[in-house]
Amino acid sequence: MKFSYSLKLFWTGLSSLGLVIGSPFHNNLVFPRQISTSELLPDYDYIIVGGGTAGLTVADRLTEDPTINVLVLEAGGWGNQTMILAVHIPADENLDANYDAFWPNVTSLPQARLNGRVNHLRIGMAVGGSSAVNGMYAMRGSAEDYDRWGALFGTHAAHSGPADWTWEGILPYFKKALRLSPPIPALVEEFDSLRFDASYWGNTSGVNVGWPTFYWPSIPKFMQAYGEVKGVEFPPDSGAGQPGVYWFPSLVDPRLVQRSYARTGHYSNVNETRPNYHLLINTRARRVLLDHTRTATGVEFPAGNGRLITINAGEVVISAGAIHTPQFLQRSGIGPHKVLQAAGIETLVDLPGVGQNFHDHSGLIPMKIERTNASVSFEKYIPTALMETDCTIVPGLKDIHPNKGDLANNSDFENYAETLWAANRTAPQIAGWLPLTVDALARRLEQQDFASLLAPNAHPTVIAGYKAQMKLLAVQMRSSGTSWTRAQIQADWGIQGPVLMQSFQRGSINIKVTDPWNAEPMIDYNALSNPVEEEVFLNLINFIRYLNYNTSLSTLSPHEVVPGTNVTSEADLRACLRATLSPSDLHPVGSCSMLPLELGGCVDQTLRVYGVKSLRVVDGSVIPMVPSANTCQPIYAVAEKAADIIKSGI
Repeated sequence: MKFSYSLKLFWTGLSSLGLVIGSPFHNNLVFPRQISTSELLPDYDYIIVGGGTAGLTVADRLTEDPTINVLVLEAGGWGNQTMILAVHIPADENLDANYDAFWPNVTSLPQARLNGRVNHLRIGMAVGGSSAVNGMYAMRGSAEDYDRWGALFGTHAAHSGPADWTWEGILPYFKKALRLSPPIPALVEEFDSLRFDASYWGNTSGVNVGWPTFYWPSIPKFMQAYGEVKGVEFPPDSGAGQPGVYWFPSLVDPRLVQRSYARTGHYSNVNETRPNYHLLINTRARRVLLDHTRTATGVEFPAGNGRLITINAGEVVISAGAIHTPQFLQRSGIGPHKVLQAAGIETLVDLPGVGQNFHDHSGLIPMKIERTNASVSFEKYIPTALMETDCTIVPGLKDIHPNKGDLANNSDFENYAETLWAANRTAPQIAGWLPLTVDALARRLEQQDFASLLAPNAHPTVIAGYKAQMKLLAVQMRSSGTSWTRAQIQADWGIQGPVLMQSFQRGSINIKVTDPWNAEPMIDYNALSNPVEEEVFLNLINFIRYLNYNTSLSTLSPHEVVPGTNVTSEADLRACLRATLSPSDLHPVGSCSMLPLELGGCVDQTLRVYGVKSLRVVDGSVIPMVPSANTCQPIYAVAEKAADIIKSGI
């Protein structure tokens, strides 16, 4: 099977990563206000389990009303602010995976179709959650990604108001979620492909996005190559929901030139003036408590020395993340009866979808193509117009350069960086998204035996939900408006990838029945369970090769390092997939999906847990189908929308 290159092919973006120019940390980062267990109120209007990307966003919005008392329980601590604010790429292999902002020792089950390999998950465990440790990519995906969220509710879907989860319904919350700092004019003038439209962004949030003050010299060459592929377009903005080629912003505060994340944008900036906003750190909640009417009444958590504390709440919001939210619900007696029974936990609400429909972006990350006929000139990192100014636009501009680790093989740059650069700065990247229209593969997807692709004895509603999602993916495969892959371009002219920005497989997350209270959950990606996913990857490998060897990039003498140009047969490529594919790009979703109950759903369109009163879930676990984007910005938008839903009382 071959993909047609006559169609719209790319969604491309450039990202500035963590910056710092030696600005002092704000006092409330160095000396943050927190409470102790002795200061807890006997009851709160809301208790939020999880102080991450979503949890802090919701808490911030609810406590705008000074009469509302909110308690946030966060399993982690503050985290090392030097590493969080100035970090280069937290998922980088050179970074210690166990430093204090990561959740330790969370691994998947061995993946049978990946030669029995296990995946080591990187999850934020600090105030701010994974927004404290991610790559700071500010992407949205396509409008079609969100329209299918609404489509899954069929005729019951809301087409207006807070419960509308289509693109039109969530776009206002993308705008509300982030404050845009436009790129400096000199950068726009020199880099003519940097397009943005401020109407797609907001200016009120405490979470910031912006662009760097330079670009890699490799970027224009790759942009030129994309332009040589028929059908490539250049949307007006990366947030417009349209496929094409563009430079997207990053989650960086350009005023301080450092990471902007949930803690800085939804806690540290308001906590000094909000006595009604309580945060208890290093506290992992055990379970939500239900009364005889199946109403959530509070949360139980340990307080040391074997003691357990119960705090009452008018409503409980679970924002523990896609990995731990299903575990928390199941510990509370809410979930698949067979799982709870095996763990010795009383089933209070038999909800088969809890922990099911789990998925992520998967990627052939080790694939790499290098250049043997390309040089890197660090003078071009800063646009000419800026080098000729007194650099008053951004204080310390002349000191801002890419991390030397990005060009470790370039001795000139390394020597330059050693002498002139004392801290990590910024590093733009380029990524391509590939919409595909392949009718034969879509028909194959529609005709599958869906039950056989899930775990044995999957509940009929879970099977029905999987079928509905694959039917929608088949529709999108026939469309040119959905993005399918990301290939990361490196500053040294290399290319990695591809990452599949949709998912055909569905796994599960369940409590460990032999140790439900202490062990991490049982995480199964069910990787490569759907043969269509493997077929897509084979073709994506061919596309990456096409881009490098059949466009102007070929003049730079590309050399494929992994899997290697000698790996050409289908059997060898499949073996490469099984040996090297990563089942996760660190974007877990779906484990407590917002779906109709008859499709294996856990929460409705108001994010209320089915069968329970006064209990909602607000985090990445409710996302029923992963969008074609890194998930930080979508989760911010979900949380902003959830806050309005909660305030409305529906």
